[in-house]
Amino acid sequence: MKDKLLIVGGDSWSDPNEDYYIENGVDKVWANYVAEFLNADLVNISQGGAGNSFIHGQVIDAINENLDRDIIVMVNWSDTIRITPFDMRKVQLMFNAKKPAEDLHSRKFAWYRHKAQNYLRLAFNLAIERSFITEKEFWLNVANVSLREIYLLNEYCKLRNIPIIHHRAMPILGCIDQVLTQKENNDLSQFAREICKKNIYYQKILEFTNVVGDSNMFAEGSSCFELYPKYYISEEEKHPNKDGHKIIGYSFINKYIELYESRIDD
Repeated sequence: MKDKLLIVGGDSWSDPNEDYYIENGVDKVWANYVAEFLNADLVNISQGGAGNSFIHGQVIDAINENLDRDIIVMVNWSDTIRITPFDMRKVQLMFNAKKPAEDLHSRKFAWYRHKAQNYLRLAFNLAIERSFITEKEFWLNVANVSLREIYLLNEYCKLRNIPIIHHRAMPILGCIDQVLTQKENNDLSQFAREICKKNIYYQKILEFTNVVGDSNMFAEGSSCFELYPKYYISEEEKHPNKDGHKIIGYSFINKYIELYESRIDD
């Protein structure tokens, strides 16, 4: 029988190399607890600040590098506004979007995010002005960048008979208003979300059954960020402490047992 290999994708909620985990004695992230339970080797391609396109591509690469293994995939998805051009890990364009503009110098990668948002606003305004695209089409495209990757990874794993479990570290359409703004805009966010519901991949993802927690991947309050503030490292470092990672790991394990228990018995 082939040895089990757990492939994990995600952002900073899954990346063991983040400074705040190391500095606060968090020596395992949720993926480690799952791998130990399944008695599986672990390939964790998670990267702080990663967007869903980056996560999708890295998981696909990891699968194709290990086709001789008994693969299990688990992904803790990020939000829509994060973009990583050409899979360059340190060129994260929309990292920590809520950081105030006047403090840009103090935040890692914030310069890239600031520049990216300026270019997006310019492109958006020119496109609308010249009738290249409608506002509705723009927001559908924003959704497509993120949601298509979630759906296609699920389909890829199904075709290869690879178990895959989904969760969301961040609200999938979280901070969507900040694609075009430097601060929260609830009216714009609500407007954009309503349009995104018409996206074909949004509708397909709603049919997923292999999801941790609320099966609606877009349900308000269903992301790890929203569910586990009690288990933050601190109010400043809003990432899971040791107990938080254990809870997330156990939630993945429980869903895996529910869907693939016969594989554990084999």
